[in-house]
Amino acid sequence: MTTSPRPAPSPVTGLPGGTTVAGLLPGLRRWTGRPGLGVEDVACTPVRHRISAPTTRALTRVAVTARDADGPVTLRLVAKELQRAREGLPPEVPPPARELIDSLVPWRIEADVYASATAGHLPPGLRMPDLVHVAEGPGDRVTLWLEDVALTGEPWTADDVRRAARLLGRAAVRRRCEPRLVVPADSFLGNYVAHRLGGHALPLLAADDTWSHPAMRLAEVAALRTDLADLAGRVPALVAELGSVPELPAHGDATPMNLLRPAAGPGTFVLVDWGTSTPAPAGFDVVPLVFGRAEEGSAAPGEVPGLLDAAVRAYAEGLAAEGLEVPVDRLLRAVVAAALIRYPCTSLPLDHLGGPVTDELLAHAVERAAFVRMVLDLQPALSGR
Repeated sequence: MTTSPRPAPSPVTGLPGGTTVAGLLPGLRRWTGRPGLGVEDVACTPVRHRISAPTTRALTRVAVTARDADGPVTLRLVAKELQRAREGLPPEVPPPARELIDSLVPWRIEADVYASATAGHLPPGLRMPDLVHVAEGPGDRVTLWLEDVALTGEPWTADDVRRAARLLGRAAVRRRCEPRLVVPADSFLGNYVAHRLGGHALPLLAADDTWSHPAMRLAEVAALRTDLADLAGRVPALVAELGSVPELPAHGDATPMNLLRPAAGPGTFVLVDWGTSTPAPAGFDVVPLVFGRAEEGSAAPGEVPGLLDAAVRAYAEGLAAEGLEVPVDRLLRAVVAAALIRYPCTSLPLDHLGGPVTDELLAHAVERAAFVRMVLDLQPALSGR
């Protein structure tokens, strides 16, 4: 009896970011420890995900069917394409604004973090996804080929938040030996205060025309005007409050959505989206961890106050475990100050007021108003009450 030879696989074309199979293959072999691996097929599926950063061109899930002498294997990756900010801005943004935004957003920072020693400085229980391959170009673009982490379907719990906060505190101290990343305004927080707040949101909130829009005239939204005006005047004092705690390396956007929980290996977090990784006041990563789900709209604002104190205490425990003692009350004030800087003045739909007035916009404004009110109501924590 004779058997027909296995048909030669068809050539694979059209991979994300202009990557070729030949370029990807050495990384696959290193990642798997299978030096004889050959690629038979590649299937690409765009990730259904709201991309808010203009520096993210696309996310694609990629399933690679490969084979060697030990048999077949399917490898699952995510290709993340990075680009200059000006390429990802809406077409209605005028050229001067495009150039300003482009100059303020360091689009390669995530690729730089993956190329750095950060992965080796993270504590047990917290890791980055495996980096399989980096493809440069065409032009000012980079594609990161990352491990696709299979996730648990279990809902987030308060214990998850506490464990993540403790690990983020440990990571911040362990990363102090890393070279400081150079970005505009010295950090993303400084950039945010100078440009997102000072150059954009605060002038809009001070304008009567803004508050004449139907979405801003809704009772729940209009009731915020006086409080937001007061908060705008206190931004310098809030920034000064952040100076009461040490500056440490931060992830910058450690939301539950970016802290992946693998189905295999429970108890470990895989931290993704490192594009805002710059120095920040101690405790800064607690802000997206605790507020992130409510800010995104996937949880009620009411969950935040119940998580905040425990998360700050766990973060302080993480700092102490690595030899840095910071009083919990001081950390709490810094976290609340950072949240007041980050959210209330930029969370209302200011960027959508030039478009049509729809039921969706009005409902979104009411939802955002509830989130803003919750953050504003945390202000007594600044005085210890």
